[in-house]
Amino acid sequence: MLEFPWREGQLHLFQLDGHLLLFDVASSSLFQIDEAAWAILKEGKTSPLDVALARAREKFGPKAEEAFYELKLLSLKGLILAPDPALNAQYAPFPYLKALCLNLAHECNMRCSYCFAGQGTYGGERGLMPPEVARKAVDFLLERSGPLKRLEIDFFGGEPLLDFSVLKEAVLYGKERAEKMGKEIRFTVTTNCLLLSEQVGEFLNKTNMRVVLSIDGRKEDHDKNRLLINGKGSHDLILSRIRKFLSSRGEKLYYLRGTYTAETLNFLDNALYLFDLGYSEVSMEPVVALPNEPYAIRAEHLPEIFRQYELLAKEIDRREREGRELHFFHFEVDTTGLTCVSKRLSGCGAGVEYLAVTPSGSLYPCHQFVGRSDFKMGTVWEGITNQEKLEEFRHLSFLEKENCRTCWARYLCSGGCHANHHLLSGNLKKPDFIGCEITKKRMECALYLKLLRRERGKGSAKERTEGLEKESNI
Repeated sequence: MLEFPWREGQLHLFQLDGHLLLFDVASSSLFQIDEAAWAILKEGKTSPLDVALARAREKFGPKAEEAFYELKLLSLKGLILAPDPALNAQYAPFPYLKALCLNLAHECNMRCSYCFAGQGTYGGERGLMPPEVARKAVDFLLERSGPLKRLEIDFFGGEPLLDFSVLKEAVLYGKERAEKMGKEIRFTVTTNCLLLSEQVGEFLNKTNMRVVLSIDGRKEDHDKNRLLINGKGSHDLILSRIRKFLSSRGEKLYYLRGTYTAETLNFLDNALYLFDLGYSEVSMEPVVALPNEPYAIRAEHLPEIFRQYELLAKEIDRREREGRELHFFHFEVDTTGLTCVSKRLSGCGAGVEYLAVTPSGSLYPCHQFVGRSDFKMGTVWEGITNQEKLEEFRHLSFLEKENCRTCWARYLCSGGCHANHHLLSGNLKKPDFIGCEITKKRMECALYLKLLRRERGKGSAKERTEGLEKESNI
């Protein structure tokens, strides 16, 4: 039954490129609506139903009645103004370890100006992970994974390929140990590509590893921040490595991952540059930095960032209509296969189901917390020894975060990045305004693109079925 006024965070109404869109937060239902339905819902945010309907009748006549009937039908089906599963949910923190990030190298062969890891050292001593630490980390994950069958290990740095022999040993050891236990470990490596040799590429392909390749886009933008140790730009060298590697990659999963800053807000051009090179998997991430940094994104940059995301969504749609299949990481939002309420409340699972391991074997909630001594949680030999910190992360759902309870995107972002919140606000429970605004705009563009793909019959069979079930003329 339609209940007006509706509460903040139940619905999200937004416009993009002339489309009037309605997103129901609890059910994750998405609709394109007409002006009459829009007017009823807009008025109904602050007015009783009879008032909202009367005002819509004055402007739209019989169309208001038709729109109201459609809205009522959707409400009866539980597709709009649906009960919020979080209101009565008992949040149960995940009891098992699912993933590790192995910081193989606290060292880097580049000097990127915006690196959050401080030239790959995380503010500490330089060093590479010994093989015994890597093996123990694999054992640690398997021993604490309980009944879980599918696990993940990410290799990170610094530059993890500086420790390629240990990466190779960890993968082979992990695959063998997991198979004996009836489990599977999926491996991912994030690399700046400088050491992406033919030998390395052969191993990554043979073992079916996922690969994230760091490149910021066009030469003039990439070379502003991603510098070699000698101070020269790295674009040409990195692109040559990427081209050679991906020519042998086939359909195995990869992402070209770029970063944009206050000095390179034109990430639309850089994403399209990478798409134009023939690659279909692209990500562009906003830099996370303290506001005193010259490259830090500030509130005055948000209008341009929003414009860039909208233009990118429209351009991806245009190109897909011409026959290309493109994936921009933050636009690939699945609203049909959302996991259980507990998972939707907790997000990434950092500090509980996901941990980072340093070269010396220390444990941190995730790779972005590495080097912050008060967040050290234990070691791969001793296990979790900082129980207080573990409990803090075990109960760090969006229900505990400032402004998240009434945010329309709460089930899509699950409260955002804990590490970013702490860096920018000093408080795990206080999301930063800029990060939230960027996330919400990305979600709007993702939903818009999802709607257009649904209209074209794109997406999974499940998504197409959902679209048919939810088609409406409102």
